[in-house]
Amino acid sequence: MRRFFICLAAIAALAACSKPAAPPAAAGGAAQPAPPTAPAGPAAGGGGAAPTAPAAASVSGTFTVDGKPATLSFAGAYKDEPFGGQPVTALVFTQNDQKGDAQPADDALFRKLGDAIVAKVQPDGTLIEFDLVHAALKEPSSVSLSGPVTLKDFKLDASVLSGHLTTSGPTDVFGQSVVIDLTFRAPAP
Repeated sequence: MRRFFICLAAIAALAACSKPAAPPAAAGGAAQPAPPTAPAGPAAGGGGAAPTAPAAASVSGTFTVDGKPATLSFAGAYKDEPFGGQPVTALVFTQNDQKGDAQPADDALFRKLGDAIVAKVQPDGTLIEFDLVHAALKEPSSVSLSGPVTLKDFKLDASVLSGHLTTSGPTDVFGQSVVIDLTFRAPAP
């Protein structure tokens, strides 16, 4: 008899889950909407921590070469090799998604992630390396800059890095005009 009731309960639950997902979610009932919502969470991002990381990572602003804009949509921060006894973080801003990439900084420099900027920074905000990749650059590889790019309003805490990278207007890079004015936020590595 107990098996019979358990079987009936399972069939009822299966029937409830077989209905279109929109009406139960909109109804907001306490008992039955929980099962449809549970599968949607992992499908959307794999649990509680995963959806937070993409929401925290952002890059916005301008990156142009000879007036041609790049679309940098993805931001990431990764531990890099120490420099001068100080830890270094590689900030990687790319056109294409970095998720699942084992070496996003290197792959960005080898044009595997579309237009990109890789900035290596120490905890006090000192830029120690700055490279860019843009489809409009005449150089076939990444271009390293030192000097015309500054990092302003840099903040580093246990969970987030943020700041503003800028050339403070157009700057000449091998005879091409480059403008960088980006605000970023990324989960700390």
